[in-house]
Amino acid sequence: MPSTVIVRRASRQDLESIAEIVRKGSGGRSAFDQGTLLERLFEWAYFVSATSKIMGVVRWQATNFVACLKDLHVYPPTQRRRMGAPLLERVEEEAKALACEVALLIADQRSSWRAIKFYRSLGYERAKTEEVARAWRDVIEEHQGTGEIVLLKRLR
Repeated sequence: MPSTVIVRRASRQDLESIAEIVRKGSGGRSAFDQGTLLERLFEWAYFVSATSKIMGVVRWQATNFVACLKDLHVYPPTQRRRMGAPLLERVEEEAKALACEVALLIADQRSSWRAIKFYRSLGYERAKTEEVARAWRDVIEEHQGTGEIVLLKRLR
């Protein structure tokens, strides 16, 4: 019988696990030291998904009724649906409670087709910055880095 997936806010004690998941989940393209993660922990909300150990992580923040999600990683990738879906659902619940209109998932443009298919199965669609509402565009322009794509899901 599979263990129950727990989704919770990350704490300082999770920094080492988060760093490992980000490094492994990105195939080594993203790697943060614990100091950088600690700074981000004070600027962004982090959630982790776990059974007996952490296997998923996402950071997010709400700005101008827009939820911005970054650094969504699940490792191993075979656990994407089991660990990633509850993680995204939890962030969406939090965002809705803050009256966010939309969730913007900013992902590496080199994300696998399986990852993109997974995001689409949960209602996220590729968004072109110039085609979204001005308030949403401002958040994208503030947070989207080089080599990143934006997937959008309307929450209300």
